[in-house]
Amino acid sequence: MRRCLFYGVLLLFGLFGVAGRYAAGEEKASVPSLTLSDCLQMTLSYSRDMLSAREGIRQSEGLYIQERSAALPRLSAHSGLLRARDPSMALVPGLEAETDIYQAGVTLKQAVFTWGQVSAALDAAALDREASEQRFRQARAWALRETAIRFYDVLLSRELEKVASGTVAQKRRHLEETIRRNELGVATDYDVLAARVALANAGAEQTRAENAVRLALDRLRYMIGKSGDFDVSGDLSSKVEPPMPLESLVERALAARPEMAYADTQIHVFEKLKKVASAGDKPRIDLEANLLWQSYGNARFDDPGESWNAGLYLSFPFFDGMKTRGSLIQADSRIAAMRIEKERLIDAIYLEARDAVNRIAEAIDILSAMQAAVEQAEKLLEMAEAGYRAGVKTRLEVEDAQLNLTSARTSLARAKRESIVARIQMLWIAGEDLLTALQTGG
Repeated sequence: MRRCLFYGVLLLFGLFGVAGRYAAGEEKASVPSLTLSDCLQMTLSYSRDMLSAREGIRQSEGLYIQERSAALPRLSAHSGLLRARDPSMALVPGLEAETDIYQAGVTLKQAVFTWGQVSAALDAAALDREASEQRFRQARAWALRETAIRFYDVLLSRELEKVASGTVAQKRRHLEETIRRNELGVATDYDVLAARVALANAGAEQTRAENAVRLALDRLRYMIGKSGDFDVSGDLSSKVEPPMPLESLVERALAARPEMAYADTQIHVFEKLKKVASAGDKPRIDLEANLLWQSYGNARFDDPGESWNAGLYLSFPFFDGMKTRGSLIQADSRIAAMRIEKERLIDAIYLEARDAVNRIAEAIDILSAMQAAVEQAEKLLEMAEAGYRAGVKTRLEVEDAQLNLTSARTSLARAKRESIVARIQMLWIAGEDLLTALQTGG
């Protein structure tokens, strides 16, 4: 009876265990898996840098409307009630000493000639809007580049986790073989203890690799705004192609990079603002017209008074305390600083292009070398384990073969990632549309 009860309890726990593993499998299967294309599309709708740059475009549009108002007529209405007392008015027949005066009017003001100030301000506002669009393109390209790099960082961390798991499995097999040999009397307790320590160390590395996967996923989450658990699907395979020639890459970058277009536009903006500043001490002509209705409350007039006036007014601030001169000095300095910034950007593009080309060439060389090295290391480990079981190889030789295989697999995975990232960097430097280039395989 007790034996039946014991087996019944074991069966119950077994059923709970199977149900738990099934539930865990269901939970893992329900985690969405994102491709590179999915991540790039999510970035376009989530990137804070892109949203901020889009608001910059709206601000530029508002600035253009604001500056355009200087070229349009301005209309204003005004009214008033005045009570006045003038004893001398009582001497005039029909008037009294105390009088209520009602006034209402409309005023029109229009700039006629501003020495190019209004037109230059309009041009500067239009160029500023164009510069904001270039900033948006820059933010978009940066967000897509970072998302793609972090996507492949997740894939790399997955590969390194597999390497660590494989190492743990190898260490466990080695421990089991050492225990078997110890039972046969051909291995010492020291060998068993050393195998246990090696397995524990490999387990620690596996834990670090698993944590690296979680960290890489969190970094990708920062770019795509994905809530909840998710995983990625893809591999580190890529086209092994030589890099673009350096001069061709730089030429395309100087022609297509939004940073270059932004720098050119900013120079034009500052040139227009210099023209605006230069008109500060120049003559200008404005049109002003007024239409006025006026009525005396206790006057014996049949109709209220109506009057109007219109005129052209010339103003010439021939001395403004050298304010205009100071503004021109600032404008010249801004233009010069922006030109220096453009030259710095060109130097940075040359450096980035040279670095990307060198990294691609380096990754290609490492890939070709490490693919053969991994195959050789796997064969070497098989030979070492077989020799250890036969008693012709030492534990040190087996561990050395395991270390070589782990190092070769790790280097191969990193080389694959470096090759892909360097190619992404090259496309970004060239000013390519990363969304199209990465979805079509670059």
